[in-house]
Amino acid sequence: MTIKKILFALSLLLLLSPTYAQISGGKGSYEFQLPPSFGEKKMEVYYYRPLGDVTTMPILFVMHGVLRNADVYRDNWVELADKHKILVVVPRFTQEDFKGDRGYAFGNVQAKGGKLNDPSIWSFSLMDKIFDDVVTQTKSKQKKYDLFGHSAGSQFSHRFVLFMQKNKADRIIAANAGSYTILDENVNYPFGIKDLEIDDNRLKALLQKDFVVQLGDKDTDPNHSQLPKSVAAMKQGSNRFERGHYFYEKAKKQAERLGVSLNWKIRIVKGAAHQNSKMAADAAKYLYGE
Repeated sequence: MTIKKILFALSLLLLLSPTYAQISGGKGSYEFQLPPSFGEKKMEVYYYRPLGDVTTMPILFVMHGVLRNADVYRDNWVELADKHKILVVVPRFTQEDFKGDRGYAFGNVQAKGGKLNDPSIWSFSLMDKIFDDVVTQTKSKQKKYDLFGHSAGSQFSHRFVLFMQKNKADRIIAANAGSYTILDENVNYPFGIKDLEIDDNRLKALLQKDFVVQLGDKDTDPNHSQLPKSVAAMKQGSNRFERGHYFYEKAKKQAERLGVSLNWKIRIVKGAAHQNSKMAADAAKYLYGE
């Protein structure tokens, strides 16, 4: 075989082989190949890997806000990751590939006209796939991951709970969401669950999830520039703190109606406004201890 043929064979092998060990020590990012249902696109996945045995570290997914600033959200977790020895993973849902609230915060569950999209193109469907890729790269022994989302990331996170019946997420925290999908069969999505085929058995399962609604007690600005102000959103309350309580109380009433205990928790962070860093610190304490 000539040198030219050997080089060609090697280059072909590299193209066809999956890329491993992209997650090196410290801060970084890598490109994740999206499934064919999303087209020939790649997603930038930011991460922070602290010193230690990465194969035994808990894996935490952090969902960024409306600015799509995955690097900032990752950086907010660096000291916490060092302290608790956790691998932090922050997928970046770009505005180009996941347009507006519909594409990211609402999970791409619906098309523009309101028709339900196939689950294969829901934004939520990517989480387990990225997790599997991270596990392969790091040879992790973890079977599940934790999920924390703030602001628009919190909208993503709580809807992930509602829609992804089968997933590899363990504990999920939704912090300071601007609006919610209330467990109300008379309200249209994304603010309610009308016509979404979520029956009572499904509701019972949802209410048993290990899920935390995390709220900053100072996140009460009714004029915050990023606060959703549609009619449907305003019905949930005038600010994020009120809306989080409204969402939780509606779930509580559903649990009472169905005769099941509510496993969800509401967690108040004193002195925190719409600040991801403060919410992250409290989330780390809840998930991984002092």
